[in-house]
Amino acid sequence: MYSFGHSLLPLFALDPSYINMNHGSYGSAPKYVHEKLHEYQMKAEYNPDRWFRHEIQIEIKKLREKLSEYVSCDSDYIVILENASTGINTILKSLKFHFNQSILYYNIASSNNSKYRFIIKKKTEETLNKRENVQLVVFDHISSIPAIRFDIEIIIKYFRQKGILTVVDGAHAIGTIPIDLKKLDPDFYVTNAHKWLYTHRSACLLYVKKDLQDLIHPIITSFGYLQSFQEDFFWLGTKDYSSYLTISDALDFRQSIANEKEIYSYMHQLAYQAGLLMAQIWNSSILTSNEKYLSAMNNVQLPFIINTSNQTNNLYHKLINDYNIYLLMFEFDKKFYCRISAQIYMELNDYEKVANIVLDITFNRNNTRPNIAEKKYISNILFLSLILFVILKLFLSFFFSKNESRYLYFSIDL
Repeated sequence: MYSFGHSLLPLFALDPSYINMNHGSYGSAPKYVHEKLHEYQMKAEYNPDRWFRHEIQIEIKKLREKLSEYVSCDSDYIVILENASTGINTILKSLKFHFNQSILYYNIASSNNSKYRFIIKKKTEETLNKRENVQLVVFDHISSIPAIRFDIEIIIKYFRQKGILTVVDGAHAIGTIPIDLKKLDPDFYVTNAHKWLYTHRSACLLYVKKDLQDLIHPIITSFGYLQSFQEDFFWLGTKDYSSYLTISDALDFRQSIANEKEIYSYMHQLAYQAGLLMAQIWNSSILTSNEKYLSAMNNVQLPFIINTSNQTNNLYHKLINDYNIYLLMFEFDKKFYCRISAQIYMELNDYEKVANIVLDITFNRNNTRPNIAEKKYISNILFLSLILFVILKLFLSFFFSKNESRYLYFSIDL
């Protein structure tokens, strides 16, 4: 087992000068997973027929069995796709809707207290009363912007009582919070494995309840069409399945670091504490102080002086060009926030450093740091100077040693 924090950074391929405040958008696979990815790719190269006609089917079946244990469901209820967008499109384009039927989806609402939960429920009931033909509802498990964790078990039960199908977009869920699909019992559920589970980009789990599987088909029609749910989704043409298979290796990697509860807890507490620290440095606040609605991400209001989109855009360019840092910034409820991600390889001082850099840029204080291009230029000059110095030193050593030998030679002659 390892210790959380910077000691884990060497296990990842991240640029040492890069503070990854935005792990949630694209994820980052450890070096071990990259090595396993290459192994799968080389297996396909050694014997393509054996790999694609035989071995890949066995590997995918083993993967589904392993992954189904992780999310607590039957392995026959899940298939692997590229990403959550593919999963959502697969569901919506498979279901047949008639004229005047509706799909309900939620614009983000901050459910950080009972007042907001009441408003959400009231708005939902008002909408359903106006549209009695709602067939399907789409909502997040953990929303992206702002990052809020929702109590989806209550939402699923509420809509099932009304005979409305539920589609849960859990893009940010797997790897950050426990998922028990038997307990949650959604009709459909998608979650990206490459964001937080440490899988190579990209891979996604699609869950479909048994009694709905006949309705759902992949966007690409191939050899498995009208066979079983699993066969329908398995072969969608010749492609590299290696990133899918690294889900298994990502789960192994996690076990080598710590147990799941410890990983969830570290990231959750770091996200919460980092949010409070940055808010303190900026004299601002976090979007919700109730930890129940946080996962491994938090939303911190930017310094009050930043109150326009132009300012956030300027800050974005300064951070990425001069400091090699990306900060996801957005406007919500007429205020400007940033979304931060916590990860097992990060520590609290990473967020303190970024918060102070933002103040340096915003108030132009001690802002004499050269940008990346300037630093590369300076480092190149220093490198060339070092080479010239070494060459000069070698030349002088050779010159003097040669002159000395001549002197000794003539001395002997005399």
